[in-house]
Amino acid sequence: MSILSLAALTILDAGPAGQIKAAAAAGFQSVGLRLNPLLKSDPVIAGIGEREREIEELIAHYKMKVLEIGVFPLMPSTDPEALKPVLALSQRLGARFLVCPVEDADLQRRAATYSHLCELAAAYDLDCLIEFNPYSACPNLVAAIALVASCKAANKGLVIDALHLSRSGGDPEDLHTVDPDWLKLVHLCDATPKPEGLRSIEEMRAESRTARLLPGEGSLWLNRLMAALPTDVGVSIEAPSARNAHLSATERASLAFAASSAFLSSRFAK
Repeated sequence: MSILSLAALTILDAGPAGQIKAAAAAGFQSVGLRLNPLLKSDPVIAGIGEREREIEELIAHYKMKVLEIGVFPLMPSTDPEALKPVLALSQRLGARFLVCPVEDADLQRRAATYSHLCELAAAYDLDCLIEFNPYSACPNLVAAIALVASCKAANKGLVIDALHLSRSGGDPEDLHTVDPDWLKLVHLCDATPKPEGLRSIEEMRAESRTARLLPGEGSLWLNRLMAALPTDVGVSIEAPSARNAHLSATERASLAFAASSAFLSSRFAK
């Protein structure tokens, strides 16, 4: 069974230091961190010596692994060279993956940006994984496959997010069309049945960031999803929920660990 990792988004408000502490207290052996700020509320860590040292010391103290680092959106203005400080920190932490959503609709430009980032990240022993979602410029698995296929780098790949696969109209069966070497990371969560009719970008984004369920609490095809992925896929629990926002970061992390461990254990017990 894969080692479980706690994605930053599950307890994003705790910040990287708080995420490490909460993940360790909950029983996780691995964690994902947002070290490349996306929101105004995201703290800046890379390039600030004392903040970098705090994160490095916490990872060492709790003997944690770092699975993924976020978020590296491919945007029209993205300059991969400017990301060197966070790439260097990610390497020192022993991270494996960079998560790259896509916010550039220009197919040629985003392909060039992705290839440049992969080339740069290879020097830091990091893989760059494209994450599609239905409210982005890369709305589904087909578009993500095309982008990854355009890149010649060996450190390319995909993030398969359970919610995004569902809400984009995909199914685990679709993953059998993907090169298994590209299937490196899964963001695991559960969800209610897909709503009928069209939804706005704001509604889809809100569900993704505030209304996910823990594995076993919803109706997604998680058993089929895991069966369609390589056995060594990285498993990151990404299940932020407004209904649990009143709980401490450690309490939320503990709920995520218990539900996810039970789900994965039940699969191997069959």
